[in-house]
Amino acid sequence: MKLINRHNFISVVCISFTLIVCGKLILEKSSGFIDRFYAENIFTCLGVSVLATFILSLHYYLQRFPFIPVVIGQYLALIGFIFLGIWIMGHFTDTAPSAYKDMFVSVTIPYVIGAVVYYISFFLQIKRANEVFEDLE
Repeated sequence: MKLINRHNFISVVCISFTLIVCGKLILEKSSGFIDRFYAENIFTCLGVSVLATFILSLHYYLQRFPFIPVVIGQYLALIGFIFLGIWIMGHFTDTAPSAYKDMFVSVTIPYVIGAVVYYISFFLQIKRANEVFEDLE
C-alpha cells in the first residue's frame, strides 16, 4: 500500500515543512533565541522535509524486506545525506563546531515523529484492508 505517491508528495512535504517551521519558531520564541541565519535555516528545513518525505515514500518499494532494518536503514540514509551535505557545505562556508550535533538533533526529532505517524497510518490502512477482505469472505 502506497501512502505517499506522486499525487500527494508535494502536499505531504508542505504539511511536514509547515509543522517543522512552526515547531522551530515556537521553540525559538519560547527560549528567546534569535536566529541570525533565519532564511538559510528555513530553506534547510524545506530541503530536509523533501528528503525525509522522499525517504519515507521509499517504504512502498522496500516492503519485501524486514520492517525494522528498513526503518533503521531509512533513518541512516537520511542522516547520511544530512551529514554529507554538512561536510560539502563546510568546504564552501564556515559551519559551527557543533553543526553535526545540531543537525542530528534537529533532524532526528521531527523525522522520528513523522516516521511514527507514517507507519501508524500505514499499519492502520493494512488493518482496514484486511477487515474489508474478511467481510468479503
